[in-house]
Amino acid sequence: MHRVILRDIALIDIFQLKDQLIRDGLAINEDFEWAYHPPQWDGFTKERPNHTVFSFRDPALATFYQLKWS
Repeated sequence: MHRVILRDIALIDIFQLKDQLIRDGLAINEDFEWAYHPPQWDGFTKERPNHTVFSFRDPALATFYQLKWS
């Protein structure tokens, strides 16, 4: 799997990106997978911001969407 990592992005935007992949004809768990990781806190400051990982089977798709979303 070829990963595209998006950091510190709003959850609604992540769902819109996932929906866009489906509208583009890709199938979840066949062409791509995705996972949301919420921010981690140490009690005072945000230790690690939220990030989402989109994993693509085809490296060309990973490259295409990495460029499109950057």
